[in-house]
Amino acid sequence: MSTAIPILIFILILGIVVFIHELGHYLMARRAGVFVEEFALGMGPKLFGFRGKPMKEEIRTLESEQESDEEYEPRRTLYSLRLFPIGGFCKMHGADESIPDDPTALNSKTIPQRALVMAGGSIFNFVMAFLLFFILVLLDGYLVPQVQSIIPDTPAYHAGLEAGDRITHLDGRRVALFEDFITQLEFSGGQPMDVRFVRDGERHNVTIAPMRVRDNWQFGFFMVRYVGLLESTVQEGQRRVGPWGTFTTSAEMILFNMRMPFTLLARLISGGNMPEGAGVMGPIGMAGEVTVIYQQVIERGIVPTLLTMLFFTALLNAALGIMNLLPIPALDGAKLIFLGIEAVRRKPVSPEREGLVHLVGFVALMLLAVFIAYRDITRLLG
Repeated sequence: MSTAIPILIFILILGIVVFIHELGHYLMARRAGVFVEEFALGMGPKLFGFRGKPMKEEIRTLESEQESDEEYEPRRTLYSLRLFPIGGFCKMHGADESIPDDPTALNSKTIPQRALVMAGGSIFNFVMAFLLFFILVLLDGYLVPQVQSIIPDTPAYHAGLEAGDRITHLDGRRVALFEDFITQLEFSGGQPMDVRFVRDGERHNVTIAPMRVRDNWQFGFFMVRYVGLLESTVQEGQRRVGPWGTFTTSAEMILFNMRMPFTLLARLISGGNMPEGAGVMGPIGMAGEVTVIYQQVIERGIVPTLLTMLFFTALLNAALGIMNLLPIPALDGAKLIFLGIEAVRRKPVSPEREGLVHLVGFVALMLLAVFIAYRDITRLLG
């Protein structure tokens, strides 16, 4: 039972993230006047579905046909729930074929309209991630890489850091968040780091070699914490979150999670130090991680567990949003590339050629998914 609950929670989170993504495509398509044939949550056989109301364009067509005494059955979007709760899709009229003289077909729209439809899923994922980060920061607060107090006989103590010092850069890289700071420490692998900090408005530079504490690299100081609305009191050395700080921190968090996959990929290729547990992970591996995290935080109560799951939902939204914008065939990013080629050539790539490229990319993605699933299963069993 203790394993079933977090797995169900993960399935729910994944369903929400996919729903947000497909909702972005759906709303942008409707806004552009594109007929959506089916909006589905899940994959595989259809469990049930219902038809929605006709589009405005369909109603106008129906009225004109009635005036000419001809029968016309307006098209209605099918909203369906499918068996397997992983994935989903938004099937748009004219997305995979050329349908001339149909104003509701996707291929009849302008390049900017089609680009907005293609990017709509990722845009909605980013907006949802930002809103969730904003709620989490506002309620639970956040840490900043600023010294609250120094632990004696540590690298920070010997380097001369003092309470109030705000660390701004590590090895030349800007660190605005706790996550930025911790990630750069892990990348160091324990090697001495160039540390830039601000004290009384003046910049200072010092070299510090982090120390290993359990499974993490640390300098040896406690950070300043901004207290969220869930805590009624502010202790000494802490501060209360404010509207502007909440907004900027939420923006920094989503930007951090958007660029992190590329940072990890670059370090993987270059052979640099990697954080503990970092790597490519599929749904099975993520379900295992959620199970471990759930079992750790549930002992602290319902509220910490809920906040942790909201944080994981925000991370998945940011990850799905950025992944779909990658220029990989079958993903939204590749479709945007084809739109760019069409804008330069002033004519579209033939649907057959583009379809073949996306088919090859889809097969490659499925093979990669199988490989990642196999690796996730062997890791969990190990």
